[in-house]
Amino acid sequence: MHWERYWHTVFEQRYTEVLNQVEREAEKDPEHFYESAIYKLFECVTDCIENRIFIDPQAPDFVLGNTLGKSNRDWRRAKKGMPNRYRLFFKFSSTNKAIVLAWFNDQSTLRKDGSKTDVYEVFKKMLSKGTVPSSIDELIEQSTEFNKQARK
Repeated sequence: MHWERYWHTVFEQRYTEVLNQVEREAEKDPEHFYESAIYKLFECVTDCIENRIFIDPQAPDFVLGNTLGKSNRDWRRAKKGMPNRYRLFFKFSSTNKAIVLAWFNDQSTLRKDGSKTDVYEVFKKMLSKGTVPSSIDELIEQSTEFNKQARK
């Protein structure tokens, strides 16, 4: 199935921040920047998007169950292939043939069960406040087509 691919403004902002950090690292240390944690995060996120999510967004290992609450069971998260304690959230619609990348966490929101800053708790708040809409139609409306050129 051919999927239309989007990134929500929250995701685009986060991805661009990470890319900019990688570029600064590359300017500072062109020979060793690829060893930095931020470069490794960027590579993991990009690889996960291009080689896992965009290939098969319906893969069973993306299923969350009730982690975000029963009303958010249609959300998916990538865990495998991401650095430890990082998650990437997305939603897809077979009807719209669309995948929307929503958000991935940073150092301040790592996975830590029971913590207010746990990645799942933070994403639940983003959904409840409307920072990231739950409706696939609203999500697509607030998103732009995924720009592979962002990778440079």
